Amino acid sequence: MSENTTPQYSRAKTWQIMLWPANTTINNLMYVLIMFTSYIAVGGYGLAVATAGVVMTYSRLFDGITDPIIAVLTDRLDTKYGKIRIVMLTGFTIQMLAVLALFVWGVGQGFLFFIIMYLIYFIGSTMSGIATNTGNTVLTNDPKQRPKIYRWAMTYTTILGASSSFYLSKVLFSKYGGITNEALQELCITIVIVSAVLEILAVIAISEKDKPENFPKKTSGKRVNFKDAWSLLRHNRGLQVLVIAGSSDKLAQQAAGQAAITTIIFGIIIGHYEFMGTFKMIDIIPTLLVLFYATHMAGKNGTKKALIKWTTISMCLAAAVIVFMALIDPTQISVAPVPTVIFVILVSGFHACMIATAACTGAMIPDIADYEFDKTGNYMPGTVAAVYAFIDKAISSFGATIVAVSIASIGYATVQPQPGDAATPAVFWMGMFMWMGLPIIGYILSLIALKFYPLDREKMVEIQQNNQKYRVASASEASVDNSKKISG
Repeated sequence: MSENTTPQYSRAKTWQIMLWPANTTINNLMYVLIMFTSYIAVGGYGLAVATAGVVMTYSRLFDGITDPIIAVLTDRLDTKYGKIRIVMLTGFTIQMLAVLALFVWGVGQGFLFFIIMYLIYFIGSTMSGIATNTGNTVLTNDPKQRPKIYRWAMTYTTILGASSSFYLSKVLFSKYGGITNEALQELCITIVIVSAVLEILAVIAISEKDKPENFPKKTSGKRVNFKDAWSLLRHNRGLQVLVIAGSSDKLAQQAAGQAAITTIIFGIIIGHYEFMGTFKMIDIIPTLLVLFYATHMAGKNGTKKALIKWTTISMCLAAAVIVFMALIDPTQISVAPVPTVIFVILVSGFHACMIATAACTGAMIPDIADYEFDKTGNYMPGTVAAVYAFIDKAISSFGATIVAVSIASIGYATVQPQPGDAATPAVFWMGMFMWMGLPIIGYILSLIALKFYPLDREKMVEIQQNNQKYRVASASEASVDNSKKISG
């Protein structure tokens, strides 16, 4: 490609790429905490297990509905201070107050209080997520840099997520003698403090890019509206594919990541809950190695090719884990060296590839926003992310219900699974299906959908060339208009 046809990318500084993903990490840290909502709902607010699962499902549906509404308002927001920092700080404040109310201040206040605070939390989470995805698009449009944003986001998430698991299983579990309300309250306060530090770093990183000139208006001169959001879903093939691929994976991950499932795997089937913390710390190293390699290759060869590769590997490893667990005595894991080593290799390998696929999926969202800008002249990164999130959350919200109904069917109707419970065959196979079986189904659907994804590396270069021409033309028109105003 000759030099005059190479897009002049709007790149970010290295430190900005490293610090901005701290905002993504906040939502992922909140996810660690929210996975224990069913425990606080049952133990702190008196809900039945199945009821708690249904409440969480409909709450995530509410979360999905708020996404396009808040996103369109965000894309319409036009201030001299930009928009990203305003939205992210507002969302952050709502999130933190809501989780403190849920886990610390409001325990024992009853069903209605729990529901209201839980819904308020999702409003803050939605605002934070939209700010994140808008910032990811604005920060850089260089195909080589974009995967690096998700590299660092997943790096922080992996390290802090593992640290949270270690903290819970090794410190709080021992301190309070179980997954108690008091243990979850201390976990909540710790996560809020860490999140505040991350928010400050993210605000610093995005400040230079959060300017009005980085948010081009529609070619028609009108503001983004809900009709644009509907048209986006109907006509943008890239978004349609991502909805299928991403939401099927997310549904499986939502179910597998529920605290009840991890308790069943480590606390009941393996019979050593504290081992989860040790495993999570070991898991960091292979996850980061695979993550850095995967995002490097995504920047080099395109996210589509990278996602297909790591999805295939993840699926094979998940199948291998099920076979391995079925053939051995799981209680020997963490006790006997050979099964422990094999378990660590297989499961950490699966986790590493799962994180790599998540990074690649996330990197597709800003690409799709630029694709829509090229197709229609509508620059609406927040709306693109929100339309995807709306469908994604509507589907993945059923993860909590699937788990709640499944564990209720094997005897956990009024209490949550606790370490040391009996590892019956029903518990084993239900745990295996939720932990690794659902992800396999999700990955199969992803591979089928990705055959129709239009945005390979070559296509993205073409899109950035076209968008660059429009930006230059738009800047020239703005300059002429300003000159006329001055001369007038």
